[in-house]
Amino acid sequence: MRIGAIHRLDYNEAIVLTHDKWKFDAGGIPQYAFLLATAREIDGDSRDDDEVLLLRVDGTAPLAMESDLHAVREEALRAALSSNGDPSPSVVLDVNLDPFTKNRVSFTGLRCRILGTFYEDDVDGKKRLDFGADVDNFYATSTYRVLKPVGEGLSEIASYLKPSDREVERVRIGSVRYSATRRRAKAAKQDDSAVMINIHDFIGTKTGLLGMTRMGKSNTAKIIIARTFAVSERRRAAGGTPIGQLIFDPQGEYANPNTQDGTEIAAIGEQHVRIFKFGAGSTEPHVRPLGINFFDPAQVEAVQGLIADKLRSDGSAGYINDFAVTRFTDIPNDYSETTRAQRGRLILYASLDRAGFALPSHNAGTSQAFSVKLAIKEELRAAVTEKVRRNLFAPAGRAFAVKGQDIRPLVDAIIELRNAGNVEAQKFCDDVRWTSTEPIYTGQTGQSGNVRGWRNLLDLKEFHNEATDQDPSEEIYRHLTDGRIVIVDLHVGSPPIIKALSESITRRLLAKQTLVFTSGEEPPSIQVMLEEAHNLFSSDKYKDDGDIWVKLAKEAAKLNIGMTYATQEVSGVAHQVKANTANWVVAHLNNTKEVQELSRFYDFAAFASAIITAEDRGYVRLKTLSSPFIVPVQIDRYDLDLVNEARAAAGDPALIPSPRKA
Repeated sequence: MRIGAIHRLDYNEAIVLTHDKWKFDAGGIPQYAFLLATAREIDGDSRDDDEVLLLRVDGTAPLAMESDLHAVREEALRAALSSNGDPSPSVVLDVNLDPFTKNRVSFTGLRCRILGTFYEDDVDGKKRLDFGADVDNFYATSTYRVLKPVGEGLSEIASYLKPSDREVERVRIGSVRYSATRRRAKAAKQDDSAVMINIHDFIGTKTGLLGMTRMGKSNTAKIIIARTFAVSERRRAAGGTPIGQLIFDPQGEYANPNTQDGTEIAAIGEQHVRIFKFGAGSTEPHVRPLGINFFDPAQVEAVQGLIADKLRSDGSAGYINDFAVTRFTDIPNDYSETTRAQRGRLILYASLDRAGFALPSHNAGTSQAFSVKLAIKEELRAAVTEKVRRNLFAPAGRAFAVKGQDIRPLVDAIIELRNAGNVEAQKFCDDVRWTSTEPIYTGQTGQSGNVRGWRNLLDLKEFHNEATDQDPSEEIYRHLTDGRIVIVDLHVGSPPIIKALSESITRRLLAKQTLVFTSGEEPPSIQVMLEEAHNLFSSDKYKDDGDIWVKLAKEAAKLNIGMTYATQEVSGVAHQVKANTANWVVAHLNNTKEVQELSRFYDFAAFASAIITAEDRGYVRLKTLSSPFIVPVQIDRYDLDLVNEARAAAGDPALIPSPRKA
């Protein structure tokens, strides 16, 4: 729709001449609207028919004769005031101008930034629409016509993707929205020009969801998650490797339905989604307990990792480092190492018992009463029996079983016998597994005296869940490599436990991906979704290479891990993380500090005032990896249609909305 002509033009900015009537007929020209300027003729030969300038309205601009027209208007008002006895505003200000003068003052100027140039390029004998982020030539201003794109034309502009080697799959994410006020756009039926993105831009890269709480960040994340799942299932069907998605959910909004969406990620299908949360029972097979059986030998690596993290509050004592790196798991076909691992677990379980951990009723995966297996020489067994005045040992193949309630009496007896000079007890305790764990049990070290030891374990008791039959970190990783969506529901649990568990899961993820990477193979594709990113990637934390979240941010790309992070504090996220963010989804922010920080990237400074003032949910400024410019978008709502689209990609039947929801 033609709305005017170029009044002035340079390489960066254009002043567009327009008229009130043309603006009205075009359904209005809001700030940030896209305009096109072209020198090409509709009929006849064109001076240059292969270039179209893309403009964005940034504000208004004075015209050459505007001051003179203001003087005419002022003089008319003065004359009306002088010739009329009634000086009221309704009389003076509403004086009718003659048609010629009224038409002249109806011209206005629009200050527009030149975003670049659309042109046709020949690629392998075929025409392709290309875009350059500058201007390589311009003509006299009278040559150009200026048009407002609408409908499919506007959608083509807003959805334009730079040609690249990346795989392309266009999906809808929303519609173009220039302003908070949408009356004219709706009246002119210009409010639903689709914005299509390349979903592959969001796979294997960093995506920032920035904005205040309840501004639609989670809704956008759900759309990305569902679309990524559909890509994953199509990859699987074509014989490729699927994409796993790990979502840390501190508010429970991804695991559970809510009034905003009317549905949830889990609706994609129980066979495709796994939810891990505290207190989970066995009634829902896709909901798994979030916790660890601290007394299960198969989960001892996870237990060791959690305890090692907690022990660091004791400083850098040597026993802590030894405990963190030694091995407490059995080694197949190595009887000697397995025997030492059993002894290490014995005193580890005694430490847990002393810290108040509830002993399991049964051995993991069996109906047998809880006990520990132990290889122990006859001489030491006899000495222990004599000291505690009862037999603690029941034959169990080549080893002996010790009941749970007898673990601490056994450990106490062995330590006392060793200290008294018993040779067999000294041999029993001479391995690093025992020596690095004993300070935890006793609260004492030979080098530094008293330490907190087992008291450090008190905060970990919430983790203990006898019903957990395997390390959730291991189970989660297997689900991810199978292409499932894994939601870690953290809205129930104390902050220290939530922090420790999230870090444990992430540490295991990085370790597994690194192992595959260093073996010369391609790690599986995994996406990680993080909330409250300002608490994870602060500038101070980013200096600590040992911090697991910093490690994730730095190593994610090479390990084939994509990362989506959400925050309302843009300034709280380290500059290095933002500098490597490929996709930006910016909703309402309520203060200039955050907007100023955002303005350091791309062209977000131009949208600063709108970002602060417009509080509409889902109204964002979007910059993706393949898009050459920022697009103002109203994000679609995550709903049952999108769920069914994801289910269809997996070959599952559509869900039918309940009458109440319909």
